[in-house]
Amino acid sequence: MIKRLLIFLALAALLFPLISCSKKEEVQVVPVKKVAAPPSKVTPPAINIAAPVESTVEVKQRNPFQSYILLMRAEGSKKVKGPLECCELGLFKLQAVVIGQDGSFALVLAPDGKRYIVRRGDVIGAMGGRIIRIEPKSIIVREVNTQDGKVISSNDTELRLPAEKLQ
Repeated sequence: MIKRLLIFLALAALLFPLISCSKKEEVQVVPVKKVAAPPSKVTPPAINIAAPVESTVEVKQRNPFQSYILLMRAEGSKKVKGPLECCELGLFKLQAVVIGQDGSFALVLAPDGKRYIVRRGDVIGAMGGRIIRIEPKSIIVREVNTQDGKVISSNDTELRLPAEKLQ
């Protein structure tokens, strides 16, 4: 008796989803009213397609990764001074020196509080001095005075690490 009851319940469980899925549901369609756009009183001006178009604006795209200083030097013939050429050489402070086989470089603190990495050949100071040598405890900057294209004098200045950094 229990077996028959279980079989009946199993068949009912299988047939119930089949019977309920066979009915089709009716979908109610709601009519949508279309609203007509009011007529436009402004008429667009007539455009002559055959006429040539001349642009008054030149689009100049620049490389966003290029240095602004290099860009300014390329545009104008006059020399654009960099951030290291703002002040006298004595106002800069040498903070660190790195000597390597591939090349040496130094960390210099500018009077405005910013730090710059400099290498041999970089321009520093208001007189246009160039770094000629980087030593383990100092850098040597050569400032050349010229007049009418002739060298009048040259002055070598040494920027040394502070005494507390040497110990």
